Amino acid sequence: MFLISCVKHYNLDILGLAETHLTGDKVINVEGYQWFGLNRKHIHVRAKSGSGGVGILIRNGICNEFDVTIADNDTEGILWIKLENKTCANNVLYVCVVYLPPENSTRAVNVHEFFDNLMTKVYTVPQGNAFYMCGDWNSRCSDFADSITGIDNLPDRHVVDFQCNSYGKVFCEFLTDVSCCILNGRNTILNDYTYVSTRGLSVVDYCVVPYEMLDIFNKFKVTRTSLIIEQICANGKFDLQKIIPDHSLLTWEITLKFSQSNKMLRLQKQS
Repeated sequence: MFLISCVKHYNLDILGLAETHLTGDKVINVEGYQWFGLNRKHIHVRAKSGSGGVGILIRNGICNEFDVTIADNDTEGILWIKLENKTCANNVLYVCVVYLPPENSTRAVNVHEFFDNLMTKVYTVPQGNAFYMCGDWNSRCSDFADSITGIDNLPDRHVVDFQCNSYGKVFCEFLTDVSCCILNGRNTILNDYTYVSTRGLSVVDYCVVPYEMLDIFNKFKVTRTSLIIEQICANGKFDLQKIIPDHSLLTWEITLKFSQSNKMLRLQKQS
């Protein structure tokens, strides 16, 4: 119910979700949206619930205008969706949702293999097609460069988390390899920590976009869960002890510069 209220309150067109905790073939049902998911396949037999998992909710109106298909779901924690305009096959948008388990966790993966798999998929996106990658990367990259200084002409990134972990450097090296950059702190309405809990504050959730398409991604905003609760849970409808997420809501808008007309979609994500 909290997720449904959040989707409707913020009028989201596309919502990417990391750590869905779904098992088997279970899905997330929200009226007016279609679900595309990749649940974690290998769960301990005695586990009470799922872990990991990624998925995307897409508004029916978008699905009516685009043919929406799963472009790739071969790697656990990486889901690519292709949206192809029904009236013009050259008008395509790719959306990727990512969940990279934390370092030193029982579910940790080989981070280099993870980014290599992601890099391979980025290279398969046809030249000129818009795409973005978003989710929980569990990478703290401080103010590390996400582009090649002196070669890539990018606006400075506003940084709020100056701590780093071992994934942070690998993450930024991946970005320079695929000519992508972090949207957080650029073209921003409000930048903030994306993980907020009693365990601390950090930035581990990002939207990643191609260098050459940075200008079509705007109004980036981080909304803390505490504010979401104030806005949609004030009536005491929910048991807040059970539904408060650790991660903030990241939102942005994208203007798709299609060949026949400009199309505005409000592409938004929550981890």
